[in-house]
Amino acid sequence: MNDRKDRYMPFVFISLFYLVVSFMIKGQEWMTPAMHITFLAITTVVIATNGITFKWKISAHAAGIAGWLGFIVAYKHAFQATNTLFWPLIVAVALTGLISWARLYLNAHKPAEILGGLILGFTISYGSIALFL
Repeated sequence: MNDRKDRYMPFVFISLFYLVVSFMIKGQEWMTPAMHITFLAITTVVIATNGITFKWKISAHAAGIAGWLGFIVAYKHAFQATNTLFWPLIVAVALTGLISWARLYLNAHKPAEILGGLILGFTISYGSIALFL
């Protein structure tokens, strides 16, 4: 979607979907506190991206991949005794760079829009785990 205005309706529906699912899975017995915090953070990134889109064409791709990177870094700090997150961390860093480069290469975004998405996704995802877990 080249024009920011083309993103309004899909982003509104995605945000509503995440809100409904967040409400439906709250309190489920299989939902651990870490899973719940993670899902709420994802929902927050989606809604924040949607809200920002009404004024600025922030990169949702960058926000999503940086959110994944933020979760991995936060969980790596939270569970330092385990070494199982090393390779996912390497893959997340590589994909973050690759997706950011691809968005620039395709002229889908300007560097500031990608940087904004990266900061938004990483900050919310990392911060939610670091503060609430």
